[in-house]
Amino acid sequence: MSLLTPQSSLNSELNTLIARCDFLELTSSDKAFPNSKGEGLPILRVNTAACNALIALQGAHLLSFQTRNGKPLLWVSPNCDFTPGLALRGGIPVCLPWFGPNTQDPKKPKHGFARNRDWQLSDAKLQADGSAQLVFNFISSANELFDFDFTAQLTMTLGASIKLAISIKNTDTKPFDCSWVLHSYHPVESLQTVRVQGLAGRTYLDNLENHAVKTQDGDVSFPAEVDRVYPAIENAVRIASKPAIEITHNNCPSVVVWNPGATNAAKIADIGAGHEQGYICVERGAVLAEKWHLTAGEAKSAAVEIKEISAI
Repeated sequence: MSLLTPQSSLNSELNTLIARCDFLELTSSDKAFPNSKGEGLPILRVNTAACNALIALQGAHLLSFQTRNGKPLLWVSPNCDFTPGLALRGGIPVCLPWFGPNTQDPKKPKHGFARNRDWQLSDAKLQADGSAQLVFNFISSANELFDFDFTAQLTMTLGASIKLAISIKNTDTKPFDCSWVLHSYHPVESLQTVRVQGLAGRTYLDNLENHAVKTQDGDVSFPAEVDRVYPAIENAVRIASKPAIEITHNNCPSVVVWNPGATNAAKIADIGAGHEQGYICVERGAVLAEKWHLTAGEAKSAAVEIKEISAI
């Protein structure tokens, strides 16, 4: 397989940073995910007294997380393809600088391109409470996909919970709009019984009916395919399953809830028949009318915390 290793092609700054952090190890996707598909990608393994996690350098993509006494909080598809440049199915992809189909050109890749490209690990350290903090940077010059210069930074704080802080800066001379989501995949004990709480009575846009405006009746359930955007959600949302998960935020007004259902999952190569039963996506970000408008030189930030809670 074509895998970057500390001894070969990975840059010396990254090697030096990993070498001074005894809680970090550089490994490969075939070792981290045995029998996985694809040519292979470099994976960072985080191992502390508080938790363990796996992160792909491509996309600054948190793939797995588990506290020492807890359950896994993220799901990765058994059919995830670890070929460089392909989107990874599972964990928490960073969808940026647009979410979903590109509204100006549907031929452009869905969910932007930040998740398909390498980010730079610029800092890593243990916090006083024993959590690991990693800082990833992404620099994008104007290109055929997006006509503006911008940078993004993702700070992961991994300890008793997952804390993700994202900042996007317009480094261009012209203003632009961008939408983004932390597209988190969470494991569920049963797709038939799982419920998403905290959205009852709220308005949502149904992606299965061309953004038809509807009102959520009770908790969200998954009798078939679900693809919804809930705007203006300030409160926490909870996944009532095993594990029970709470997702809180700062400046992430949109909630996206998705599961492809059995028919569509069977048609998606990196999910596959039956695997839709093992997860749901409950995502936070800023999409559609809540997208960010960034003037020249302007930066905006947001944050999400994901943690296991007592059974609901």
